[in-house]
Amino acid sequence: MLTAKNSTNKWQYIGFNDTWFVLLGIPILTVFIIILFFQKPEYSNLPFMRRFFGGLPFTTLYWLLTRSVMQWLRKIYEDLSQTMTRMMLVALFVLFVGPCIGAVLNLFLEIIANFIGYERVSIHAFSIKKLLPVYFACFFMVAVYEAIYFYTKLKETIEEREQAKQAQIRSELEGLRSQVNPHFLFNSMNTLMNIVVEDQKLAVNFLGKLSKVYRYVLENREEQIIPLQKELNFIEAYVFLQKERFRGSLEVEINIPEAYSNHKIIPLSLQILFENAIKHNAVSQKKPLLIEVFLERDNLVVRNNLQLKEQIMDSTKFGLKNIETRYRFFTQQSISVRETNTHFSVAIPLLSTD
Repeated sequence: MLTAKNSTNKWQYIGFNDTWFVLLGIPILTVFIIILFFQKPEYSNLPFMRRFFGGLPFTTLYWLLTRSVMQWLRKIYEDLSQTMTRMMLVALFVLFVGPCIGAVLNLFLEIIANFIGYERVSIHAFSIKKLLPVYFACFFMVAVYEAIYFYTKLKETIEEREQAKQAQIRSELEGLRSQVNPHFLFNSMNTLMNIVVEDQKLAVNFLGKLSKVYRYVLENREEQIIPLQKELNFIEAYVFLQKERFRGSLEVEINIPEAYSNHKIIPLSLQILFENAIKHNAVSQKKPLLIEVFLERDNLVVRNNLQLKEQIMDSTKFGLKNIETRYRFFTQQSISVRETNTHFSVAIPLLSTD
């Protein structure tokens, strides 16, 4: 598995496994350049193979060097929206740096040829006239590699959009399921029956919060991101229902500066994290559960004291993976999960308002 992952990363900034493309492309391009540029009278007396092996080191150098520069630039300017920036920088390299490196290689080969007494006729000497094959070779490779890379990234973007759309649909279903599943309805109705006799005003308030939870899920089921404050308003109603259920055994502390209220968040992400904390941990008078929500370096952190149940409800193992998949569509930052002997926390990035 590790080998497969490393293999994928190896070609990440190329767009495809170009091993055979390089091995076959270099000699073919050399032949094509000779036919296109060097079938001139001044070279007509040179055997073809001599011209071929004289030009092969230059084609190899330009190919591998241009390929490396493109690969390096793609690590810095990876997005499709930065294609023009990459192209401009590669063009500057080809126009100004490539010929100079070719001239150095030509001089090096001349020195070796003189040293071994081989009469070498250079067809790649540094001159304005003979820069045309250099530029042709480099820009041909740039065009081919960029076209393939653009196609690959476009395909990945389409796939990521589709995955995000599917994750959004699954999230809607998961959010609805978690709110209307038999456990939630039973717990809510059982709590309501207990308080309706004791405090009718509290019972009315409880029904209002329950209605708010359902309304939020239905109204935001098609949204991909929402303001943080909107999610916090929803989670306040959700927490109210859970606090009435556990009667003093559940404490929630939310400390979010008002300046961050317009930042964006994935809908129902807080509800999923709260649901996981309650589902997997004991909540009782002897073991009260504390859930904290706070900011840490522009990340929203949900942390609870760790007191795992010996037996927990069946889990779809869907929550954290769902949040991570949906966040990947909007940011390169990933969610962070930390577990110590005393606490479990999940940090999710806040999305800017831009």
